[in-house]
Amino acid sequence: MSHSALRVWKSKRFMQKQTEVKADRISALPDSVLCHILSYLPTKNVVATSILARRWKLVWTSLQKLDFDDRQSRRLPGMMGDPMPGFEDFVQRVLTGTQPTNITTFFLHCSRPVDLSSFHLWVCSAVRRNAREIELYLDQNHCIELPEELYASPSVEVLKLMLDFLIKVPAGGTCFPNVKILTVQLESPENTLTEKLFCSCPSLEELSIQAYLNDEGPTTKFIISSSTLKRCTLWVATEGEIFTQAEYKVRITAPSLERLHIMSDIFGKFVVHDLNSLTDVILDIVYGEWSRVDPNRSIQLLQQLNNTMSLTVSYGALDHAYHKWFPALSHLQHLEVAVGAIGWAVLPVILSSLVHLQSLVLRKQSRFEVTEEQFGWIEGDIVPNYLLEHVKKIEIKGVEGDEEELILVEYLLKYSSVLEVMVICFKGSVSKPERRDIGRSILQVQRASNRCKLELV
Repeated sequence: MSHSALRVWKSKRFMQKQTEVKADRISALPDSVLCHILSYLPTKNVVATSILARRWKLVWTSLQKLDFDDRQSRRLPGMMGDPMPGFEDFVQRVLTGTQPTNITTFFLHCSRPVDLSSFHLWVCSAVRRNAREIELYLDQNHCIELPEELYASPSVEVLKLMLDFLIKVPAGGTCFPNVKILTVQLESPENTLTEKLFCSCPSLEELSIQAYLNDEGPTTKFIISSSTLKRCTLWVATEGEIFTQAEYKVRITAPSLERLHIMSDIFGKFVVHDLNSLTDVILDIVYGEWSRVDPNRSIQLLQQLNNTMSLTVSYGALDHAYHKWFPALSHLQHLEVAVGAIGWAVLPVILSSLVHLQSLVLRKQSRFEVTEEQFGWIEGDIVPNYLLEHVKKIEIKGVEGDEEELILVEYLLKYSSVLEVMVICFKGSVSKPERRDIGRSILQVQRASNRCKLELV
């Protein structure tokens, strides 16, 4: 062998050893570490690692996170179509082959009908293995009953029911005893469920309800009563025509509730009690002229939320109510408000009611085209005290650079004596040259605060 050929052989041999060392380092890790790394992959891919080498043949059997999703069994990645046959057999094989008596997560997504007896068997297997988190999506075109073992499971702490399952609250009144995070999707729910379920979970800390209502039947009533609940999201949508007659009522009693998020295309009637810990409220309401729901319900709800420190409101029902009167929220420090068809005329009414506001975000937003005159700014006779004494940050989103916007900016800069920063966020259609011109105009405006910085985004 020549000298040069020997050097090439040694070089290849060295690279081969380096590759082997790297492979050995991974394979030498304990099963617990390998399973933790593999837990970030779908179970289908984890099981596939068994063909890598003898060392990997049984690693998947120690999995504690089981993620079954028939969408990952498509014939071609990213292509639509029916899942490949054998999904049910695969789930059963993994449940039979895995060794842990305790698992952390059981995720099941079936986008096509499956055998219900198999479904119950899978969920019961997860419950018996003390799963802490269970998420179920089962598309059967009709309600599916949950296994009875799930209702009394002492291990489940996170439960997400992503389709309309048939939920039966046990006669004893206690349901999902240790569930801290509950997500449910309901379609035309009966009051026998909505009046009981959310009062029957003794450990509940986070609740997310997604409900679809129709015009038929009685008014839907949601009763949420919990001494442990901290975060609540209620998403209500109506089915069918926009001229809906659907109606719903909500009663909340939650002394530990800190965050309330309401999203709806109609605004229900709310009655709340003991929300002494509530500090963050988001009202995202869509409202149209066709709606027969009283828009003043939003104001009536805000009157009951006097302790909130942060409030975000959409232009929906509020846009048709708070242009006349806005409740005095004495603890409110941060306000984000979307201004719609009523325009900037709502601001004097809102701002004069908030005495301790420190941060203000204005979003110019509307579902419909509005004229510049509709967004006209009318300066009030009295400057709100909070502008003079408290507000440190103002952010205006959706700026287009029209004259009325600049008048508003000038007013806010003129009277905000302790303002530290004003952020101007332009609408995407505003060009860079236009942004520079608007920025130069704003820089020339007199400012009450010498510390105020201007940011253009």
